Amino acid sequence: MRLILYIIVISLLISSSQVMTETGSLKGQKKIDSLLNELSNAKKDTSEVRLRAQLSFNNSSINPDKGIQYGLEGLKLAEKLKWKKGLAICYNSLGVNYKAKSNYPKALEYYQNSLEINEKMGDKKGMAFNLGNIGNIYNSQSNYTKALEYHNKALKINEKTGRKNGIAINLGNIGNIYSNLSDYDKSLEYFHRALDIYEEIGSESGKTVIIGNIGGVYLNQGNYSEALDYFHQSLKINEEIGDIKGQAYKLTNLGVLFLTLAKDSIALKKANESKKINLTKDKCLDKAEENLLKAKELFEKFNNLDELSQIYRNLHKIYKERKKFEKAYFALESFKKLEDSVFSQKNNEKIAILEKSREEDLKQKEIEKQKTSIIEQEKRELLILYFSLAIVLLMIIIIIVIVIQRRKSDKLLFNVLPISIAKRLKKKEHPISDYFSEASIVFIDIVNFTELARDANPRRIVEALNKIFTSYDTIAEKYGLEKIKTIGDSYMAAAGIPVVQKDNTLRAANMAIEVNELMKEYYTEDHTKIEVRIGLDCGPVVAGVIGEKKFIYDMWSDAVNTASRMESSSVAGEVQVTERFKKTVSQYHEFQFVERGEIEIKGKGKMKTYFIYK
Repeated sequence: MRLILYIIVISLLISSSQVMTETGSLKGQKKIDSLLNELSNAKKDTSEVRLRAQLSFNNSSINPDKGIQYGLEGLKLAEKLKWKKGLAICYNSLGVNYKAKSNYPKALEYYQNSLEINEKMGDKKGMAFNLGNIGNIYNSQSNYTKALEYHNKALKINEKTGRKNGIAINLGNIGNIYSNLSDYDKSLEYFHRALDIYEEIGSESGKTVIIGNIGGVYLNQGNYSEALDYFHQSLKINEEIGDIKGQAYKLTNLGVLFLTLAKDSIALKKANESKKINLTKDKCLDKAEENLLKAKELFEKFNNLDELSQIYRNLHKIYKERKKFEKAYFALESFKKLEDSVFSQKNNEKIAILEKSREEDLKQKEIEKQKTSIIEQEKRELLILYFSLAIVLLMIIIIIVIVIQRRKSDKLLFNVLPISIAKRLKKKEHPISDYFSEASIVFIDIVNFTELARDANPRRIVEALNKIFTSYDTIAEKYGLEKIKTIGDSYMAAAGIPVVQKDNTLRAANMAIEVNELMKEYYTEDHTKIEVRIGLDCGPVVAGVIGEKKFIYDMWSDAVNTASRMESSSVAGEVQVTERFKKTVSQYHEFQFVERGEIEIKGKGKMKTYFIYK
């Protein structure tokens, strides 16, 4: 009986540990162990300050709270020794740990403290380093103006002191900021400047990062052929220098890229024409699967659960596309398990304490066994085991409840907002505001809806609108548009946000025309004829999330207002577009236009508009 209970408890502990354990970097842990060994022989001098600062820094990626503890201890000793450089080092390590905890105000405070000391000491290298760190904080907060200001200051210092590696790092960071701003020409300019320096100083590790970033820019631009080239170049360097983790990320990028090509026939056609190759959908799926499986094998070595979960998610899409439903089901289940494991890792420390407490209890009971009779000994052991079993079961129930609640909240959030925006909100990024240099806006309105609804049953009105708008949703999803909102009988959608789409005008025009064709002979269940007006425009927009309790993703710009005016001034059964929309979408040679002439547009004056057909 006692042996059976031991096995049950140990099995439960092991299985729950596999779900909840957060595995840190082995390499990082070895470094920490080595530093702790040195710390045991420290003599309360400047060397100990350095050791505590290094322990603080190395813990930032494993246990930031522990890192903060070491940083504060080092700071206290540096103050006692009145060692300014030690203060600057400890302030910097504390900034790194608070950044890892996403506590950006506190991280900025410590980086600023470190920078002030660097400036007083005339430490140019330290100044450039902290300026870059501050720039990265502002970049994380999407304050790109401030981020550019600090990275440019760091760049000037490194250029004056001739620190080429520092210059390349600054250029790469600035390139990332411009990429976040969707200013891809600027981004590529800085990335290539950084690449030239890394080639000059022979930094292969620097080259592979920048080449991968360049590939990411081309991917964002929809230039998949160039993205493929750069991802392959970066992967080759990773293989040559033995950077296994870098290989894993590049293989993942390639896998996702080939999956994108397989699902986007227009992009695949362009890639084939550009590189004079003959990739088919099946070949792309083959390559996507091949690269993702290689990446999976490498990430398994690092036990990187987060990346592994995303790989299984994409493998699920591949197998589903190929109708390999058994494999698709296995990949989906693996994704869900890994996603839950990543979430459960946060409870690792509590579980570790529980296990340690249990072990100590068992040891204590082992001592008591020697002092008591066999009968009393077994009673105490059974009580301990039952207690341990109850605690483990309770912990498992708590974790299951947490996971279920998390999934419910995620599902609700993803239904209300675009997935990419919802994920940013979950990371506590708020408010969210993004600038898009080119997007297309579609407005659809039911003609004379107020009169139609005046004497109608309210429930029938809602059911009719729901059926109509659901069909619009299906068409929007077909062409890759994002539904923005509905107001009464009006429907608004956009192409090119929140993910940049180079062919956004093509997508918007196709949706508008298909909706118009659907509604030409559309009747409600009570045989009421429904007609619509549709208006389109394109141009730069600002999009983001507003509100504190009820989030709304919306967009604002002159193009949005003009698209609304195109709808209100259109006629039933027609799609009206602006002259600039006509000019942009004409490059695809798929549409015909009838000039309506100049008409008076409210708030805009005389405008030349067109009706678009296919």
